[in-house]
Amino acid sequence: MKVTAAKLAPLMSLVASLPLSACLEPMADRPSLERRAVELRDRQAEAKAPPPPIATITDPALARDLAAMLALADKAEADFAIARSAAQQDAGAARGKATGSEAWSVAQTSISALDAPRRDLAELLGDLEELYVARLAKEAAGEVEPGGSDQIDQARKHVLALVESQDQVIATLKTGLGG
Repeated sequence: MKVTAAKLAPLMSLVASLPLSACLEPMADRPSLERRAVELRDRQAEAKAPPPPIATITDPALARDLAAMLALADKAEADFAIARSAAQQDAGAARGKATGSEAWSVAQTSISALDAPRRDLAELLGDLEELYVARLAKEAAGEVEPGGSDQIDQARKHVLALVESQDQVIATLKTGLGG
């Protein structure tokens, strides 16, 4: 049996119409491509926003734990700022230098030093997530007074913004260095 263009024409028109039929489906059934609210948030402003007020928490154990966690976040952010300064200086000195050169290697090492305080902050974020979920469960079960979860949520958002800000700094330095 010989296949000719005349025999293939009906099949080709059917195949060609399939993608067009997908365009005719109602758009309500498809996810929107618009930016979501979480994508529009200003993470830099959230990172600079003060952490939640600890004094308003009525549970002394929660207030103590949250204050300790926020102190750790401050320390990790301060350590990152010190390392960032050195990394920016070294990356600036290596800009335009060949990949693998001494200046490039020093800059890569300085940028890698940013990972330790960033990791500390990310681990703290995980601890805050666990504390938040546990607190919500206790509030829902009536084991503790409602309200502490709000402060934990504010602390989570603050630390998340710090982590994302640090990620952006690291990405910018790596991109500027190249290789």
